[in-house]
Amino acid sequence: MRAVVMEKKGPAAEALVLHTDWPKPVRKANQVLIEAAATCVNAGEWKVRSGFAPIPIKMPKILGEDVAGVVVEAPEGSRFSKGDRVFANTGQALKSGDQGGTYGEFVATDEDTLCPIPPGVSFLEAAAVPMAGLTAWQALEPAMPLQGKRVLVHGGAGGVGGFAIQIAKAQGAHVTTTCSTRNLEFVTKELGADEAIDYIKGSWDAAPEAAGARFDSVVDAVGGSYQAASLRLLAPGGWFSSLGATGPDVHHVSVLGMLGLMAGAAWRTLLGKLRLGPRFKFVMQESKATRGLDQLAELMAQGKLKVHLDRVFPLEEMVAAHEYAEQGHVRGKVGIEIKKLHE
Repeated sequence: MRAVVMEKKGPAAEALVLHTDWPKPVRKANQVLIEAAATCVNAGEWKVRSGFAPIPIKMPKILGEDVAGVVVEAPEGSRFSKGDRVFANTGQALKSGDQGGTYGEFVATDEDTLCPIPPGVSFLEAAAVPMAGLTAWQALEPAMPLQGKRVLVHGGAGGVGGFAIQIAKAQGAHVTTTCSTRNLEFVTKELGADEAIDYIKGSWDAAPEAAGARFDSVVDAVGGSYQAASLRLLAPGGWFSSLGATGPDVHHVSVLGMLGLMAGAAWRTLLGKLRLGPRFKFVMQESKATRGLDQLAELMAQGKLKVHLDRVFPLEEMVAAHEYAEQGHVRGKVGIEIKKLHE
């Protein structure tokens, strides 16, 4: 099969290689084999490939966790049949020693990660949802139901932030988000945020929309100084959800830096459980469909969750896709078309 394989860490042009005869994955007993139509590029993938984050990965390795396509093979008694249109977050990209990923024509993934694609949703749209959508859902989950609550989303124009805004609005929350000047109209008119704070104009927490406000849920996809400021704005009993971001001006994280980030999150989580500090969740995304993807599919079917594709690249241009995503400030998602399949 055609597949883009990471053969070493470094610049995309040196690390990613397109193979035309890579072995097709062999389905395990609990897995479904999918012929892939589309995937997407997530920030975690270019950060692993570039060496931004010191995560050990055995190579060669196919990156990617998001996939949309059609079922080729399924276990006996499965709820899925050959030809079903499905999408999933496979959860396998960071498993060292597992060569499988979604930057290829066929993907084998555990059956419990799969969800049917709602009618009217394209493969490219579906492939953009799982990783970012599940992360957004699980970040908001501690404060659910959100009806009548105030939610603050940092990085609202990005993949996770954009889905978090839409999920919160679908549940009846009042949503404030931070973004750059060029994205103010996008996050309010297209995604539905009630208020948008332009961080280009100065400290976001000094803006009228934030100063004096108290939020029941904060989703932080930015990190750095945003965390401390956000914790001060939590309402009593509110939840702060960290996605492990390191801040807007950090270009490399050392092993010690990563350990410090994890230790800090563990400490804040403990303080929150002991009621000695704000309630804190470090989001370690779970890939089972019941942990949010099924619910997101329902929102998509109702027209309450829409996908914005900033750019779409063919599989053969994965290097260019990584280089584009690595520049930062992607609006929504970067899609990858693997092959044309009947919609």
